Amino acid sequence: MILPLFDSKPRNVIAPVTLTVIVGNMILFAFQMLLAREGRLEAFFYEYAFIPASVHEQPLSETTTSVFTSMFLHANLLHLGVNLWFLFIFGPPVENRLGSLRTLLLYTISGFGAAAAQFAVAPMSEIPMIGASGAVAGVLGGYLLLFPFAMVVTLVPWIIPLIPVPAFVFLLLWFGLQFTMGMSQLMQTEITGGIAWWAHIGGFIVGFCLTIVIRGRDRKR
Repeated sequence: MILPLFDSKPRNVIAPVTLTVIVGNMILFAFQMLLAREGRLEAFFYEYAFIPASVHEQPLSETTTSVFTSMFLHANLLHLGVNLWFLFIFGPPVENRLGSLRTLLLYTISGFGAAAAQFAVAPMSEIPMIGASGAVAGVLGGYLLLFPFAMVVTLVPWIIPLIPVPAFVFLLLWFGLQFTMGMSQLMQTEITGGIAWWAHIGGFIVGFCLTIVIRGRDRKR
């Protein structure tokens, strides 16, 4: 796994949406830990996570709600930490460029795009889908479009401890890994759990395309 440590974009403006999402996810994860101690976490996941198979049985409003709430749930501390770290690195520059409202739209719509992508490849899955990964992937897609030549200092275990690379190199490598793992997952007879790779792919593509639209509006102004 390659891990970004910091980028070259200045951080002289507070990014309230990014900060709120990070803090909100941390608070909800603490609540999950309380539920886990009481043995109620699994039931909580089935109540508030997105379950693809349930789309065929419930109203659109319930599906919409479950997709939204699933973006704030995480399986474990590593899952939470990786998502929030990527958001911490790439979120503030995107928010500084697009503004808070459009960043919130980018994050949320990318999360829905991620759920749609995972539903497309596993529409009958009864496995709860949780995590901010798809929404965060949308922010990565926006970053790729807005700052392709920013430098990202990256930790590459077992090869080179620290290496600065252009953002487009890091993000395209990241996307390539998601696509490779997603295709490998499709080769399985049945998706029985693990990482929702296609949610990452869908979120990234939606985020990239949506950023084209909202950045284009800025140029017209």
